[in-house]
Amino acid sequence: MESLLRWRPEAARFRHRDSLLEKSLPGADLALDACALVDLSVAEALARARRAGRAPACEPGCAACCCQPIPLTPLEALLLTRFVHLRLGSEERAALARNHAAALALPPLRRNCPLLLDGRCAAYVVRPLACRRYLVLGRACASGEDAASSRPADLLPPDPDLLAAALLRTLPWYARRPGCPLPPRPSDPAAARRFFRSVTTVIQILPWEKELAQEDGVA
Repeated sequence: MESLLRWRPEAARFRHRDSLLEKSLPGADLALDACALVDLSVAEALARARRAGRAPACEPGCAACCCQPIPLTPLEALLLTRFVHLRLGSEERAALARNHAAALALPPLRRNCPLLLDGRCAAYVVRPLACRRYLVLGRACASGEDAASSRPADLLPPDPDLLAAALLRTLPWYARRPGCPLPPRPSDPAAARRFFRSVTTVIQILPWEKELAQEDGVA
């Protein structure tokens, strides 16, 4: 258990720095630490895959994984919305709002990610942990393919302990958050898994019509 609570110094090179974001959102530092730990797990898994002769199919412009339900925790959701308010220009937000309005005719779980813009992620540096971990090896995904179902052996397998460590790092934020269920102690990983399952939602059901209509810098 102690290893799950320990920061990995190698993760520092993946840590995104945004002083304005971290100043404006309590807990952003914890969320960005979690992203760095997951990025480290992906880098290590990719190195193992390449040594085994396997290469990632994912590349810039590939957005197949953005067209399926994307899980995220409440802190990840706040990190995304604050980034949208602080770092996206009015034209980008307007384009995202138009895309979102057009998608409202579909059931939420059949919509693309609301932050997908012209085939790229508009909030890539703060994308959810699930997005960071989802890489496909071998051939690129076909249109509409869910590789997790069609060929799970081609999914990159990052270290699950680093994902657990990433999530545990964010627990103090939930303890301070009014209205959130009381989180478990970090020393109880089984309870922590249950807690995060209970608070996880999907990005497509968040109120993006409201978030994308906010003015610059408004939380």
